[in-house]
Amino acid sequence: MVLRQMLIQLASYGLSDLGLVRKNNEDVWGSLPQYHLWILADGMGGHQAGEVAARETSLFLLTYIRQAFEKEKIELMTVEEVKELIRLAIIEVNHFVYQLSHTHELLRGMGTTLVLVYFHEDSCIVGHVGDSRVYRQRAGKLEQLTTDHSLVKQLLEQGKKSLWHAEEASVKNVITRAIGTEPFVEPSVESAKVMEDDLYLLCSDGLTDLVASDEISRILEANLTVEEKVRSLISSAKRKGGHDNITAVCIEVQQIDDKDFN
Repeated sequence: MVLRQMLIQLASYGLSDLGLVRKNNEDVWGSLPQYHLWILADGMGGHQAGEVAARETSLFLLTYIRQAFEKEKIELMTVEEVKELIRLAIIEVNHFVYQLSHTHELLRGMGTTLVLVYFHEDSCIVGHVGDSRVYRQRAGKLEQLTTDHSLVKQLLEQGKKSLWHAEEASVKNVITRAIGTEPFVEPSVESAKVMEDDLYLLCSDGLTDLVASDEISRILEANLTVEEKVRSLISSAKRKGGHDNITAVCIEVQQIDDKDFN
C-alpha cells in the first residue's frame, strides 16, 4: 500500500521581551520544531504566580504532545483526530495548572492565556484559551485566526459597544477563559489549509495592545527574515510605551511537497 504524505518546510523565530515597565516576564513561548509545534502563554497572578502558570503550561504541553506524537503514528492521523488530541491536551494542562494553584497560597488564582499552532500535512491547527492571538499573513492580507476570549469581545458581540466605551479601562484586559483558573476550560481548536509563503504570528497582548494591525501587516509583509520581523514588531511595541511583556513568534511556510511512502 502506498500512502501520500505532505512534507512542509518551515522557518521560525521567537522572542520574548520584558518591556519597559514590568519587573518580571510572565510571557513564555516554546516549540518542538521537529514536530512543527509552537506554543505561547501569557501568565497572570501576583507574586510571580503568572510566570509559574505560563512556564508550567508550556512545559506540560510540550512534554504531553511530544509523548503523544511518539506513541501514535501522527502521520497517519486525520486533521480531526489531531484537533481532538490537542483539545484534550489543553484540557489536561488546565487541570494540572488548576491543581498546582492549590498547592501553595502564593499560587492561588494564577492562570495563563495559551495559543498553540501545529502544522499537520497541509493544514494549520490552532488551539487557544484567552486573548493571546494567532495571525496569518497571506498575499498581503492579515487575518486574525483566533477570537479573543475577553469581556470586550463578549460585550461587542452582545451589542453593548456603548457600555464598553464607558467602562473601557475596567474591562479592557478582562479575559473570560484562562488556563488554570477553573477546574475545566473548553479550548477553541480550529484548522485551516496552509499555502506556501504563508506567515503565522503568535503574540501576547503586549504587542497587540500597542501595535495596530495595519502596522503588524506592514512589518510581516516587509522583505525581512523571520527574525528581523519579530525584532521589528517588538521594537515597535517598545517605542509605543512597552508597558507589558512582549512576545512574538513568526513561522514562515517556505515549501510544501508531496511524498509517497509504503
